[in-house]
Amino acid sequence: MKKALLGLGLAVLVIIVALVGCQTAKPTTPQNSIQTEQAGLAPDGDKQHSTIDFALAFGNKDAIKGWKVEMDNGSGPQKQWSGDAKNLPSNLSWDGRSEAGSLAPEGTYTAKLTVDYGAGTPAGTAESNKFVLDVSPPTGSLSFNPQQVTPDKDGAVDAVTISISGKSAVAKMDSWSLDIQDPNGKTFRSFDGKWPGGEIRWDGRSTKGDWVSPAQTYSGQATLRDEFGLTAKVTATIDIGGIPAGLPAPGSLAVVPGSAGFSPNGDKVMDTMKLNLSYGPKESVNSWKLEILDSNQTAQKTFTGDGSNLPMSVTWDGKSGSGILQPDGRYTARLSVDYGKAFNPGSTTSTAFVLDVTPPTGSLMLSDPLFSPIEGKPTITISADASSPLAKIDSWRLEIYDPENHLFRAFELTWPSRNATWDGKSLKGDFVESAEEYPVVAKVKDEFGNVGTLKTVIPVDILVEKVPTGFRILSSRIFFKAYTADYQNVRPDLAVQNIKRLNDLAAKLKKFPNYKIKLVGHAVMIHWDNKALGDIEQREVLIPLSQARAEAVMKALVDRGLDSRMFTTEGVGASDQLVPDSNLNDRWQNRRVAFFLEK
Repeated sequence: MKKALLGLGLAVLVIIVALVGCQTAKPTTPQNSIQTEQAGLAPDGDKQHSTIDFALAFGNKDAIKGWKVEMDNGSGPQKQWSGDAKNLPSNLSWDGRSEAGSLAPEGTYTAKLTVDYGAGTPAGTAESNKFVLDVSPPTGSLSFNPQQVTPDKDGAVDAVTISISGKSAVAKMDSWSLDIQDPNGKTFRSFDGKWPGGEIRWDGRSTKGDWVSPAQTYSGQATLRDEFGLTAKVTATIDIGGIPAGLPAPGSLAVVPGSAGFSPNGDKVMDTMKLNLSYGPKESVNSWKLEILDSNQTAQKTFTGDGSNLPMSVTWDGKSGSGILQPDGRYTARLSVDYGKAFNPGSTTSTAFVLDVTPPTGSLMLSDPLFSPIEGKPTITISADASSPLAKIDSWRLEIYDPENHLFRAFELTWPSRNATWDGKSLKGDFVESAEEYPVVAKVKDEFGNVGTLKTVIPVDILVEKVPTGFRILSSRIFFKAYTADYQNVRPDLAVQNIKRLNDLAAKLKKFPNYKIKLVGHAVMIHWDNKALGDIEQREVLIPLSQARAEAVMKALVDRGLDSRMFTTEGVGASDQLVPDSNLNDRWQNRRVAFFLEK
């Protein structure tokens, strides 16, 4: 009996345990979610609202067999995504298009997430909050009240009420903007605002404060925007009546020269005159005329246009209507404007401006007739005296050239500074040559860019320098016939120069009666770049040539009263050059006869 009861108890316990086990294994649905923070989207709206984003969360990921997301507007899914446990996105983005690729129907949507956990476990579902798919632009209207206003005698108009209305089928309205355009289609005044509130008062003025032009039609264009960036434009017009006849045009009518003058001489410096124009109320201009007047108030050139062609400036090249350059003088420009029935015609004349193509004239003066920087003053002053009948002198450039016409020194000066002081040195620091003439050219520029040229010559004295053994007369060129010691049968102007220098040398040397005079002849080597040929040239050509030239100079000085016993001569050819013979520009300095005075 006890065994039977014990068996019965064990059986009951087994049943209870089995029942408890069945309750523990009952399948449950894991937590899933799909969420969005956006109120909606508009695929054709602004970039910020062209798509809508969703955040996804999956419960019990290890048990997932599959999932899908559907965009549902209450009439069935319009777009669907699906996947398995290997592809569990954390977010999705929808661009508002259906499975077929076209825009889905406009309306209110929810996003539905369904998760499949296989047999024995119910599918998990979740829904987002409702959102809007917005595909239709707003609709609305724009109106002016009254639709016509009439300016008073000052051009002012009564305030106008502008009403803007707008609505959207599924979205809230966000903002609006309004441009009022003049008859030429240019923006005259702008406004903007937020919904609600689409009514403003306009006083008839532009952004700059100008009144509307009479007898014209202005237009308004408003842009309506909903909360997702979809826009629509609405338009309306307002007529501006004419003001009483016989009134002058408001605003500034002016013609202003761009500078005090110009010089149409073809040098590309101030060759034209720019005339800046202001027409007053541009919208009322029927036609305009600009005349260039000479000092007798006779029009020499005329420019014309109508209301569709209102340039900000006109450029005159100094020529008449027939293409002839006008003479120097003072000119004015007269602007005449016809405003039709809106205003009386207007006219204004510019201040006078100068047309000047005549360069400055004048002269150069030297502080000393003979520049002697060793025995006399160490500097010489070059002074410019220049003027122009119509223009002010602006600046000048002084250029000093060496005897071979290479630029030796230059000065830049601003008027009224008229003096340049020269110490006899070149741009490189080289000193002037003895008994040479240095051409001087001054380029004088006036305020309109005309340039006049003034010239003179600075004669340099025979320069005597103190040396340990006595004195040395610095290089003084005598021009010889090529490859000879003949200084008389040369070009006529050089022959005259040779005679003058020999005369001056003789006079200078007579001041040193107690000294011996040594003449050393020098020459330029042609074959400086070939030692073998150069040695032959030096030995066979240059030494004999330079010796003969030194003796020719000695004879010329003896003929001028000096004692032959005072002289010794030597020819050294190209053995003691002042500059390298390879310097083609400056090697002329090597063709010389040097004078040494010794006790």
